[in-house]
Amino acid sequence: MLMKNILMACMPLLISSVIFAQKDLPSFGKIDKADLLLKECEFDKDAEAYKLIDYGDVHYVRGRDFFKVETKRRIRIKILKDKGIDYANMKIRFYSKNGLVNITDVSGVTYNLDNAGNITVTKLDKSSIYKKAIDHELSEVDFTLPDVKVGSVIEYEYTKDAESIYALDDWYFQDDIPTRISEYKILIPSPFRFVNQLLAYQKVEQSSDEVQERTSLNNGDILSYTSTEKTYIIRNVPALPDEPFMGAAKDYWQRVIFQLSAIDWGNGNVEEKRSSWPKLTSFLLESEYFGQQLNKKIHSGSLSDSLKLLKTDDEKIVAIYDYVQRNMNWDHSESIYSFNGIKSAWDKKSGNNSEINFILIDLLRDAGFNAYPLLVSTKDNGSVNTLYPFLDQFNNTMVFITTENKTYILNAADKYNPAYLIPYDVLNNEGFIVDSQNGGWTTLTDDKDKYENVVSIFSEITPDGLMKGQATVFSSGYCKNPRVEKWKEDKSAFMNYFSKSFTGMKIDSIDVSDADIDTKPLTQKVDFTLPLNRSGEYEYFPINLFQGLEKNPFVADERYTDIDFGYKQSYKIIGKIYLPDGYEFEALPKNIKMIMPDTSIVLQRMMQTDSNSVDLRMTVDFEKPVYAANDYPLFKEFYKKLFATLNEQIVIKKKKATP
Repeated sequence: MLMKNILMACMPLLISSVIFAQKDLPSFGKIDKADLLLKECEFDKDAEAYKLIDYGDVHYVRGRDFFKVETKRRIRIKILKDKGIDYANMKIRFYSKNGLVNITDVSGVTYNLDNAGNITVTKLDKSSIYKKAIDHELSEVDFTLPDVKVGSVIEYEYTKDAESIYALDDWYFQDDIPTRISEYKILIPSPFRFVNQLLAYQKVEQSSDEVQERTSLNNGDILSYTSTEKTYIIRNVPALPDEPFMGAAKDYWQRVIFQLSAIDWGNGNVEEKRSSWPKLTSFLLESEYFGQQLNKKIHSGSLSDSLKLLKTDDEKIVAIYDYVQRNMNWDHSESIYSFNGIKSAWDKKSGNNSEINFILIDLLRDAGFNAYPLLVSTKDNGSVNTLYPFLDQFNNTMVFITTENKTYILNAADKYNPAYLIPYDVLNNEGFIVDSQNGGWTTLTDDKDKYENVVSIFSEITPDGLMKGQATVFSSGYCKNPRVEKWKEDKSAFMNYFSKSFTGMKIDSIDVSDADIDTKPLTQKVDFTLPLNRSGEYEYFPINLFQGLEKNPFVADERYTDIDFGYKQSYKIIGKIYLPDGYEFEALPKNIKMIMPDTSIVLQRMMQTDSNSVDLRMTVDFEKPVYAANDYPLFKEFYKKLFATLNEQIVIKKKKATP
């Protein structure tokens, strides 16, 4: 969150810092030999690849019916390490339904040095460029640059044509590899009014020029206008590394965003587009792909009869939600719209996320409930900015509904999330309720629900150096759903919860219950065998078993993004462990209480022994879902001590024989 706040704070300063100096980029197909001799990025020695040029040039030009958006892209990358060779494999995905968007004029080259030190240029063969349909909405252009190896420089360019005045992509100056120069140009016709954001913490070079243009309209009139070309340049942009428990990278990338808000036709004739949230609401409710889908009638079979048997509104809402979950399958495509219609999706029992949730809204309304579409952005899509009416920041439509007892945020496309839990992938974000009377923003947070894991262990140490016993794990809240999904769909991944962190761990049997009862924790009974470690006359074994807190992920010296767990967390281990005859305890972890300076993390451990057994109780509680990047040094140090304490082991040895 800190980095996001820095970006927002920098915006006014950068917008006022206009620099008109600009150097021309080297032309496509021409390269300086020094770039081929380059061994590393000068400001990121560990980079696997280095983006030398990232260039975008956007124009509004005459299209089939009106204006269209034409975007020319050009990218040049230096391959520095073996892993960087993957950047030669390109996949450009685009929305192709009804020919709305197309990718054309693809070309590419690879530059190398031969044994004599001469520059060689290998062109991408047109026959190696493939365009294929992904589904009924998306297509993809695939190609691989030829003759690529460590030391190569690759370069490619293409044109993206979009027959829509709204199809304007955000521009990201930053990426997962460093960038020497990122340049974005946009030519805006004067009749078009935009709202825009510039989010950056580096120096941004900006320039603005005017161009006289004219085009013919459908009625034969000639429209003369002045276009403004804006240019934004950032140099030596660092990579943003992939860090544990980070949110969407795009939340931290430096970027500039434009959205069309109105068209001024002159003489006071201004056509408002998406200039405010109420106007965006009207636009969506009038859309045949959004609002008109909410007036369809879905035949729900026996659902109406089963609802008559339920007494409370909450019971009925959960029943309708479960009904849609059971009967619909998500096709793994994301959109805020239903382009094929919800009746078609219902007939096929398959649809995109929004189609499934539109069906849920229709059935809830049919049952007498006031259910509303809720625009959301999932974690991998990034945070929502509530100040600007940017529709493109949303990638999903969920369902908002309230009763006297509870507010529900429902996503029936997720078969494993119970009705009472806000879906994990939108937690701590903002959602926009789309309704002309009751619309507006809602914060997607619920302090009552958390990630909770309770482990009960009953085991014995055998004379042959094994820890054998049974653990019962109770997983509830946000801990339950992913485990249920893995149990039902990927048993090997599910077993990793118990075996991956312990060398030699053998799961002898496992029994899982209450997977389909939302009101109960997932109960997992595990019979296990774990070899003890040995050092001389001593043997030792862990007590931090099956919690999922065995390995510290925060070991990097620096942190660039906030730590986003998403939820509060609670872990508990209780147990009893018996020693075999002839053994005794040599060393026990101490009873301890550790508290983070801001009290947001608390570890407590208590142990008590008698002659042949130990009783233990250990809890770890996290009272914050997010930790700011600027607090990382303190957080890292505490986490180091936390995991050192968690992983302390019990040491035993054979008793000495009595003379």
